[in-house]
Amino acid sequence: MSPRVLVVDDEPDELALITRHVRRLGHDVVAAKSAEEALADPQLDSVDVAIVDLRLPGMGGWELIEVLRVRRPDLPVVVTSVLDADDYPHVEAWLPKPFSGDAVQAALTRALGGTP
Repeated sequence: MSPRVLVVDDEPDELALITRHVRRLGHDVVAAKSAEEALADPQLDSVDVAIVDLRLPGMGGWELIEVLRVRRPDLPVVVTSVLDADDYPHVEAWLPKPFSGDAVQAALTRALGGTP
């Protein structure tokens, strides 16, 4: 069964782009426009990996990752952001913006324990 991917990004174009790349890889997507929306989604417990933008309105990406680490300690997280990668929190993989479909695939592979 293909992994289910949580994608959290408040920019509609970025959310749609990541979602499209992930679906092209054959994965199911649970999309959310905010950290609060992601945490309230009952499908959160069924995702296999999360792609989180760091710059979110309200609860930011850093805080969302902290909550996910408590709620789902084994959930791999991929950070996506326009911020410098040196400023990313400790996660399984990263996806600096702008990104390509190949970069999305490599980040998901790395996060899920494979080699890109």
